[in-house]
Amino acid sequence: MDDLIPIDKVLEINPRVLELEKQGFIINPEKIDDYLEDFKNRTTTLPNENYWKDKRVLITGISGFAGSFLAEQLLDLGCEIHGTIRRHAVPMHENIEHLRGKIELHEADITSAERTYEIFADIQPNAVFHLAAESFVPTSFREPARVTSNNIIGTIKLFEAARRYDADLDSVQVACSSEQYGLVDPNEVPVTEDLKRNPFRPRSVYGISKCATEQIAWLYHNSYGVPSIITRGFNHEGPRRGIQFVTSVVHRQIVEILNKKRDKIVIGNPNSIRDFTHVKDTVNAYIILSEKKKFGEPFNISSGKGITIADYVKLAKSIYKIDADVFVDPQRMRPSEVPLLIGRNDKIVKETGWRPVRSILDIIKEGVNYFQRHPEMLGIEAH
Repeated sequence: MDDLIPIDKVLEINPRVLELEKQGFIINPEKIDDYLEDFKNRTTTLPNENYWKDKRVLITGISGFAGSFLAEQLLDLGCEIHGTIRRHAVPMHENIEHLRGKIELHEADITSAERTYEIFADIQPNAVFHLAAESFVPTSFREPARVTSNNIIGTIKLFEAARRYDADLDSVQVACSSEQYGLVDPNEVPVTEDLKRNPFRPRSVYGISKCATEQIAWLYHNSYGVPSIITRGFNHEGPRRGIQFVTSVVHRQIVEILNKKRDKIVIGNPNSIRDFTHVKDTVNAYIILSEKKKFGEPFNISSGKGITIADYVKLAKSIYKIDADVFVDPQRMRPSEVPLLIGRNDKIVKETGWRPVRSILDIIKEGVNYFQRHPEMLGIEAH
């Protein structure tokens, strides 16, 4: 820990960011009341229970962060839920443990065509949500070939199965990512779905794999009529988020400070700006777009506002009245950084009525509360 740098020595002031703040696209902790005012009485389109009741749904990657919340919401809508999970030596899937007996799990390597065809033939799904992917960006730098194979080959095998067993299939949603946009010019922010204005410049193998995922979904829709739903999700956060992701890194350290087990907060790049949406709002968007059959075209799933990681920490500290020094660990920096990502959500709002209804304070409070309820997950360093 000797190479930690005090955050003040790393902070940068970007004139474009100041401009974006004036335009209302940046969350400023000093003006949090103005931000929260925008959430008062905000409503969103909710799924139609009559549409979803008794539908057979397949969720790949159901034991993941978003997959578990998606399963919960679809169960509440009366769906019959099936999900793929990876085989582990110890069959533990904490995120869905509370759903045991309510969902049917299928062990599968999604890169196996034979196994994927078997599952489709068995279930004959009405709706598919394809969330299975290696999603932690640093992993794609450490294991680029494995991440590429898992994310791209797995998607091809899934769409081949969808093409063969399409009799009852109403939709196949693919969870793509804001990482596809990558190195966005500050003058191109906030980002739209229009690739003429915002071309893909991915800065990681993960981002590249998601560009390919989207293209596969588009190709199978246009060539074979597979009912593809394409979502470009910006950072979705909340309880159960993997411990290696930045929000969980902050939330865990807040709990450790409250428990007097730590006296400082350590993060990676404090100047990165991200657009955080609550995971429950994100999966609601997946469901709404599938229900409304918005096939073959991409939709940003975002809050429309960004915040620097430094200000995210500042906000978390203020909520819990913590006075702890913040440091930057150079080892947490990516080899190829994506400095600024804020998404426009005008398209999905206009075409479906979906809006995020949970604030960044909800993300922080629910994330911290999760680790308070799971003390066994504290004290783990994640890079």
